Amino acid sequence: MSESWSVGQVVRRLLEPEGLADPYSIYREIRAAAEAGAPTGRFLFRYDDVRAALQDPALSSDRVGAILRPLPEEVRAEVGLLERTLRDIVVFTDQPDHRRLRRLLTQAFTPRTVEAARPMIEQATERLLDAVDRSADAGAGPDKGVLDLHRDLTYPLPAMVVAALLGIPEESRAAFQAWALDIVLVVGSGTLTPELAARANESMARMRELMAELVGRRRREPGSDLLSAMIAASDDGDRLSVDELYANALFLMTAGHETATNMLSNALLTLLRHPDQLKLLRAEPELLDGAIEESIRFEGPVQIAARIADRDRELRGLALRAGQPLIAMIGAANRDPDTFTDPDRYDITRREGPHVGFAQGAHYCLGAALARAEMGVVLPAVLDRYPALRLAGERPSWQPTLDFRGPERLLVRR
Repeated sequence: MSESWSVGQVVRRLLEPEGLADPYSIYREIRAAAEAGAPTGRFLFRYDDVRAALQDPALSSDRVGAILRPLPEEVRAEVGLLERTLRDIVVFTDQPDHRRLRRLLTQAFTPRTVEAARPMIEQATERLLDAVDRSADAGAGPDKGVLDLHRDLTYPLPAMVVAALLGIPEESRAAFQAWALDIVLVVGSGTLTPELAARANESMARMRELMAELVGRRRREPGSDLLSAMIAASDDGDRLSVDELYANALFLMTAGHETATNMLSNALLTLLRHPDQLKLLRAEPELLDGAIEESIRFEGPVQIAARIADRDRELRGLALRAGQPLIAMIGAANRDPDTFTDPDRYDITRREGPHVGFAQGAHYCLGAALARAEMGVVLPAVLDRYPALRLAGERPSWQPTLDFRGPERLLVRR
């Protein structure tokens, strides 16, 4: 790589097969060159810098314009529903709108909600693992006994959990998963194409049709589900608008599905790639919480967070113009040798940190408690059921996105 980095250069490197397989080597290149005095474009990759940017209330999280910028004007005019939906999602809002939306959503998404979901997570995990075993036992030839834990466990489980919390009918959950994936691809593709934008816009239209039906039903007959709580949430008489309900219900499916799926798959993959740590966790189950946090630090499901400069300013050594985006490299911050001893070593007994895998400040992940609860159920369930679990020998292929990191398959043998 050259002595300085544009956004385009880093995007290309990270989306190449080598970058998808190991983005951390690219982060190390940038860090080493920066220490030698080379400019690093608009990237923050040191732990302290990333943490400061994520906590800076003056930086804007409204990056919808930046996401849609690659589209020709005539295409952007045709995907107005997509833009409207994105602008109503809490993670893309600034103060005071963000404070208002988060306060209303937090009323619905409480610790009690998460704790009440734990038995359902346990039951769903066991049902999925039973189905995994039946499918593997029925196989033939060299694939007999090979399990794809990503396809059959970590992909469906988070969607089942969030859909159940929202009260989405079982027959509609596959559609919600597909719509949520469209949002992930729009946000994380690096360069949005007209085809992807058009598909996502159509998905938003279909999602709104279903949400209109569900919201109407919950208004007439409120239940104990999260959607009913979102409808009922009130702050001094203020409530979520219909558009905000639709957008943030889809966002919860997106964040609670895609991000949690990657978090679970990454954790299982990382444990299996580090048999010494897997053996230690089996011998000392009380290390589970440490394994969860270390897995998020070491191979996090979210690698990048973008912010927009509010004005011409200098920030942590970067000279920014008003409206210019900066990129906080969460994955690099979590491997910063100035914060974490031997950061490329996976160590479930590590006590350094905290990691920034769930962001920081006002935009700290709304679903962090639910994500930890899912990890706390799935990891012991898999390890207890399969005492000889091991990788099936194939190098994983990774999703072709910048923001989100996770394998496309997780093939293992029992």
